Amino acid sequence: MKGNTNRAMKAVNLSGAVSAAALATALISSHAYAQGVFDDTIVVTAQKRNQDMQDVGIAITAYSGDQLRELGFSASTDLIVQTPGLEASGYGGGALQSFNIRGVGQNDFAAHQEAPIALYVDETYQISNVTTRFNIFDIERAEVLRGPQGTLFGRNSTGGLVHYITAKPTQEYEAYVDVTLGEQGRRRIEAAVGGGITDTTAFRLAIVDGKDNGLIEQANVPNSMRENFTAYRAQFLYEPSDDLSFLVKGQYGTQDGAGGYSFTLPAGSPTDFFGYYDVDGDVWTGEDDFPSYLKSDVYDVTGTIKWNLADGVTLTSVTNFQDIESAYAEDTDTSPNSVYNYVQSADIRQISQEIRLNFEGERYNAVAGFYFLDANGVFTIAESGDAYFGVGGVYSIDATLDTRALAGFAQIEYKLTDALSITAGGRYNDDKKDFTLYAPDFGFAGYADTLKEDKFSWKAQLDYTITDGVLVYAGVSRGIKSGGFNIPLTPVDTADLPFSGETLTSYEGGIKATLSQYLRVNGSAFYYDYKDYQAYNIDPYFNTLLFNADAEFYGGEVEIMATPFDGLDMLVGISYIDTEVTNIPTALVPSGKEDAPLVAKVSVNGLVRYARPAFGGTMSGQIDFNYKGDHKFNLVTTPAVLQDGYGVMNARIGYASGDGHWSIAVFGKNLTDTTYRSFGVDGTGFFGSNEDIFGPRRWFGGNIRVSL
Repeated sequence: MKGNTNRAMKAVNLSGAVSAAALATALISSHAYAQGVFDDTIVVTAQKRNQDMQDVGIAITAYSGDQLRELGFSASTDLIVQTPGLEASGYGGGALQSFNIRGVGQNDFAAHQEAPIALYVDETYQISNVTTRFNIFDIERAEVLRGPQGTLFGRNSTGGLVHYITAKPTQEYEAYVDVTLGEQGRRRIEAAVGGGITDTTAFRLAIVDGKDNGLIEQANVPNSMRENFTAYRAQFLYEPSDDLSFLVKGQYGTQDGAGGYSFTLPAGSPTDFFGYYDVDGDVWTGEDDFPSYLKSDVYDVTGTIKWNLADGVTLTSVTNFQDIESAYAEDTDTSPNSVYNYVQSADIRQISQEIRLNFEGERYNAVAGFYFLDANGVFTIAESGDAYFGVGGVYSIDATLDTRALAGFAQIEYKLTDALSITAGGRYNDDKKDFTLYAPDFGFAGYADTLKEDKFSWKAQLDYTITDGVLVYAGVSRGIKSGGFNIPLTPVDTADLPFSGETLTSYEGGIKATLSQYLRVNGSAFYYDYKDYQAYNIDPYFNTLLFNADAEFYGGEVEIMATPFDGLDMLVGISYIDTEVTNIPTALVPSGKEDAPLVAKVSVNGLVRYARPAFGGTMSGQIDFNYKGDHKFNLVTTPAVLQDGYGVMNARIGYASGDGHWSIAVFGKNLTDTTYRSFGVDGTGFFGSNEDIFGPRRWFGGNIRVSL
């Protein structure tokens, strides 16, 4: 109890420091300002209704579509560059990734696992990590919500969520083509067209297509860490009246690329266990004997109905169907010897339905609804390699997982006074998972089990408007994540296959201060108390296991956005996170305690952009950076999974025509050519070597965008 109190007090002290930073910034910002491109008001749907981001008592970072383009974001995981407390990492050289917010995440690479950071696209939940990383195109905005969001968004948003909202059809005609070219054969083309068909119907079509040559040049097989993708989206909007609308979206995406690792030896080792060493020491060249690949086909259909039933009462229905087929392969030992190759495939069908009612009155806003999810997946893993499985030998692991989830939820925000409001809500979740496992080589000839869980998530919070534009909030919320099952790569006891759902109780406070139209300061502080924390570990012998432990996290973030003078935009974000995972089996960690993986105590991001009229249009230049402190890639600490702190800097120079019809830009990524790892696996017990994924080296490119 004393430890909890101390941690909570540290979080409170941090909140005070954030508030002090806001006041200090206000004091030094005393001269005239002019609004910049990154100072737009962004409307978010964090509480299932449209609100100005600054009016919502949730720690949110949001980006408009224009801001995403100016920052050069093209993949869903690029948000980590300028979002405090957000990380994305995982296995497969970028192929299998998941988000991490405030230290809450899960790095199990199995395709059947759901992460505690929920990913949504147009209000629809994405169930598998094989669809976490995708190319974003024709986007209206992106939202990152920190802290448990289980009341309104469901059982697997324990630590928060990431939500992408695509551009919707309108009556106004719009069309554009956007082309980016860069080193290593990078090519990306994005285009969209839309407008009214009749007075009551409108459409929007969009496409993205891209590829590169592969960032790791292979001597024996096709290059790895390569992309080759195409995605199409069609949306049709029908509005028979001002009170009723029907939106249908169909989307298809395909990928035929590859992940890939780099080979490294631990200090002092001349070769791996099979006599191989990397002659040139270049992490961007390889001698794999087994070709890596990442192939996927994803179909997505969503229907959304919005109906204003009466004054202040709106019915919303969101129906979604997804068909996901994915296959991933890697040469895990990353050598020319046939030692260990890993192949996994997933075939998933998902149907979800949400129906909700929004009520708006003079002093209240409320939402109540029902959610249903049914997902059926078939998962296959094949392990091969002459050294461990014999010439031509293959160990096959087959599993099925059927998930059914039902939920009812409600939340109300009520104004006690003009300045003070209270928010209260809850969600009842009923989950059922049917799992089968067939792995005769590991002693599982037909394992079957069913997991049933009934859990309740809730939220209670006070918001107080100190003065116009300055909101403070404090509250307690509980997030939940359902349990599941392991698919092991080595023989384990059947008792280790299932794991329980986790519960996170969050104590959080924050401030949102729009001190003028030219200066904004947002800060938050939190303390997390975890029960049955879902911990994942992969040891040097490639034994993998997800199991329950406990944990405590605390920390906070501050974001400052300012326009000191006409044309100059400045952004700064700082995150501090301290974690401790406890009750770890002593067989793994004698002390039973470890820091959580993929968490840097301190991370900093920033951007400076200057724009001014020139040549009948606007010239702009910007520099952005991000720094990530020391961290590790696995629960159990070994030298191979430790990463020192590093910083990455990018730059962009652009010109936009005065009529807004075209723009051109040149840019550089990782200008200082910093060498860093985005992920690493200790394979010293299995291969005598390590698998490392390095962040992209320095590269340059150009972009042109034309409105038609």
